[in-house]
Amino acid sequence: MPAVCNADLAEALFALSEMEQPGERRLAFLKAGYAAFDAYVPARQLILDDAPTWLQPLIIQLLGCDGVDALEAAVQRLSGGGRPGRRALRENFLSGENVRQILDRADADLHPKRMRGAFHWHTSDSDGKAPLETMARACLRRGFSWAVVCDHSRGLEVASGLDHEGVCLQQRRVERWNQHNAEDLRLFQGLEVEILEDGTIDIPTSERLELDCIVAAVHRYFDPDRDQTERFLRAISAPGVHVIAHPRARHFHHRAGLRARWEKVFSACAEEEVAVEINGFPRRQDLEWDLARLASDCGCTFILASDAHAPNHLEFDSYASAIAARAELKPEQILNARRAEVFGDWLGVG
Repeated sequence: MPAVCNADLAEALFALSEMEQPGERRLAFLKAGYAAFDAYVPARQLILDDAPTWLQPLIIQLLGCDGVDALEAAVQRLSGGGRPGRRALRENFLSGENVRQILDRADADLHPKRMRGAFHWHTSDSDGKAPLETMARACLRRGFSWAVVCDHSRGLEVASGLDHEGVCLQQRRVERWNQHNAEDLRLFQGLEVEILEDGTIDIPTSERLELDCIVAAVHRYFDPDRDQTERFLRAISAPGVHVIAHPRARHFHHRAGLRARWEKVFSACAEEEVAVEINGFPRRQDLEWDLARLASDCGCTFILASDAHAPNHLEFDSYASAIAARAELKPEQILNARRAEVFGDWLGVG
């Protein structure tokens, strides 16, 4: 076992990047940090091969440290005693290596290969990179028996969200897919709708009820000083909402999560039978494991999501599974583990 794991090496590189002025040197530190953090296996050679010549001796020096304390001391020396300002924005995230290690030890029924459903992925109808049929075939190749497409609603203009006409056009393609392929992979049409600043949903109830699955999420108004509890409670009680997606709305290295009285939020989810998403997109990892454990204690049902924006992103469900395992969730608490017809009954669409 290397003395310095990928996550520790990545944190050292991120910390050193913050001591650099904007420019190529800072970008080189950041690139190396992300490569280390995302790697599923010890990243030594991978990082060295890709790093510029001037950075390689420093990486070798970091890798030679005997444990975390020595690594932190080396960073202090190299940075002239400076303290990284963004460390809190990187805490409670799993590295790729962490994910592999957790899943190697986890209940086999929590492994992504044992999940029946692929939840929350996007297509080129909004901000995804591939058309619906391509994404559906990718889900089929990964062995899923059902899947939920969740493009953005019109409330998120930056993601080219769907208006009502766009939703209807996609609905027809979902129906055509199911006419020919439902026995192998049943598609459900979801929509990732906006929780507005006051907790209302950006599309009317009548439009929500036309869809199989409504996934409500926050993508704007991230006031770090505001308690968001009432905003969430209003969204959870809105007719037609099935899932609260990436509840903390945090983003690795860039944005702290929303503040709320989470026990009250999760209790409301349990009471209203609204599922809580564990989003496995590596830069989100939301919920993190400690809050997922709290949600479990409150009686919540969970759904694991890749938040894929391209076919290869579907593998991000491994992060969601690892978080579920770290939170000590049981397979019966997770909707993805259920058969297509059972999940359809839960949605209310049969």
